[in-house]
Amino acid sequence: MQRRMRMHATAMALAAGTVLGGSILIAGPASAAPGDASATGISAAVDVPALGDLLGLTVNAAAGDVAVAGNGADGFDGDATTLVNADVADIGADVVSTSVSSNTARSTASSDITGASAALFGSNVLSAAAVTATATCPVGGTPTGDATLTGLTLLGQAVTLNADTPTLTASTALTGDLADVTLTVNLIRSITTTATTAATTSVLATVTLNGTAGDVTLTDDTVATIVLAEAACETPTVAPAVQVTDITPGSGPTTGGQTVIITGSGFGDDTTVTFGGVPATGVTVAADGESLTAVTPAGTAGPTTVVVANGGSSDTLPYTYVAPAVTRLAPARGPVAGGNTVTITGTGLQAADEVRFGGTPAVIRSISDDGTRIVVSAPAGTGLVDVTVGFPGDTSLTAPAQYRYVAPAAAAATVTGVSPASGPTSGGQTVVITGTGLADVTEVTIGGNPATIVGTPTNTRVSVSTPAGAAGAADVVVTDANESTAARDLYTYVPAPTTTGVTPGTGSVAGGTVVTVNGDGFVPGGTTVTLCGVTIAPADVTVSDGGTRATFSTPPCDVGATPITVATAGGSNADASFQYVDAGDAASGGVGGTPVLGAGSDGTLAYTGADPRAPLAAAIALLLLGTAAALTGRRFRRRSA
Repeated sequence: MQRRMRMHATAMALAAGTVLGGSILIAGPASAAPGDASATGISAAVDVPALGDLLGLTVNAAAGDVAVAGNGADGFDGDATTLVNADVADIGADVVSTSVSSNTARSTASSDITGASAALFGSNVLSAAAVTATATCPVGGTPTGDATLTGLTLLGQAVTLNADTPTLTASTALTGDLADVTLTVNLIRSITTTATTAATTSVLATVTLNGTAGDVTLTDDTVATIVLAEAACETPTVAPAVQVTDITPGSGPTTGGQTVIITGSGFGDDTTVTFGGVPATGVTVAADGESLTAVTPAGTAGPTTVVVANGGSSDTLPYTYVAPAVTRLAPARGPVAGGNTVTITGTGLQAADEVRFGGTPAVIRSISDDGTRIVVSAPAGTGLVDVTVGFPGDTSLTAPAQYRYVAPAAAAATVTGVSPASGPTSGGQTVVITGTGLADVTEVTIGGNPATIVGTPTNTRVSVSTPAGAAGAADVVVTDANESTAARDLYTYVPAPTTTGVTPGTGSVAGGTVVTVNGDGFVPGGTTVTLCGVTIAPADVTVSDGGTRATFSTPPCDVGATPITVATAGGSNADASFQYVDAGDAASGGVGGTPVLGAGSDGTLAYTGADPRAPLAAAIALLLLGTAAALTGRRFRRRSA
């Protein structure tokens, strides 16, 4: 139960009306925005001055205030609601229920209260057995309001307040310290509409005092304003036309019961979906109005038309009903203890909600989106049993072959590893499954898909060619004559890498250029790069965390372009290339040039791009001149001796 009340110690400004000089003015619907809606169950504004020995009281309270702006819904349900409980005032209701909603088709508000009562200065001013107020503002229609009252009393007398008698007034003399004071109650029932708004107030009660209390003179002094059941709304903007773009999945069983997702625009709370003219159930629209889910009804095998409608517009999509069928069990036998994985293949299996082995429910682990495969964990059992697949509506199918429970072999097969442990999603990779008791294996599945056994299994090894599969971890299941053995997530399907660019795209024929290949699907520690006939090992290829960059150092090569092949377990890609250029081109951006002396970072000769022939000739000339000078000096010393 939800409770929502507000209380203030100041006077309340009422949207429904204002008391001015003893006359009551009914206002139109409060200013709002398109699609807004609001409701109040019961409210009271009490402002009693100190009169003789009576203490003054100022209260502003309400129960069931709810509102929505533009789109959405809100509601309140509460019982035993007391707004005011004091010597001079006792106001409340037994039950208060309010609700508002707004969507692209309409905005609505409603208020329902039962057991409402108001007493002031010991007099039963007002009571009502049941009070309701509604307001509806439809798109493309006329706003309407309605108010109903049951069991209304005014100062203890039964009265009628309706469209024919929308106002009532009654007075009574008070007693005690207020013996010279008259209490007057004015009641108004109000329904006000415009082209886009509606406001309903079932009861607006204004209580005034006239007379003398001690030294206080009272002249039409308003001491209480009470509202029973208010509702207001404003028409939403015109709903956009419905447009549909896709339905997923696009086919399903003739039994119905399949949840589909429809995307598009212009969906609202009043959107309906039909399949071949038959309404879908459980239609739920997303908050942004751009997608919805629905549960298909039963239909006839073959193509049909899906109609999505809302606010006077509609759009269509194709959908195909498929007759459910079970064609195969794999494996068709398993241990009496159960727990092994069994794959049921067929068509139109999307809506299956139960699988039984001889009457015992199995655990459904997954159902493929296209309805061709159900993966279950078999329950325990014995002997030969039928396998049935159940659908909503108490319909079922029986597999064409029975399932045989067998006692466990003395040494059950085990799977301990697979090498390589990852490979391409396209399949076709030869892997070796290792374990024990594998010599009698007759079937192997990876990710639920049959693999091709290559050669003859041994006790510890089975070689298979992998089937195609979706990227990610996959179970490896081996089956022999007795049972199936599953190794969870033992093999990983890896998508082939892609390349989008190379930085830099050129480098020296001497090698040593640090190059980064950009792309996707690169695997840290599992990526090789091959160019110019040289394969760079994974240890020498640095891959970014996101697998989008692979960095390596080029090997030496001849001048010219050479492809770059990036390979992972998921495959290879040779879309990128690298241009080897002469050393001079690599260093200076020009063409030509020869190596000069100077240590490179790897101990080889570095290349500067300058021509060393002129300084080399000068050095040789100096060397020859020095040698000649030395010989001449030697001859001179010999003659002197």
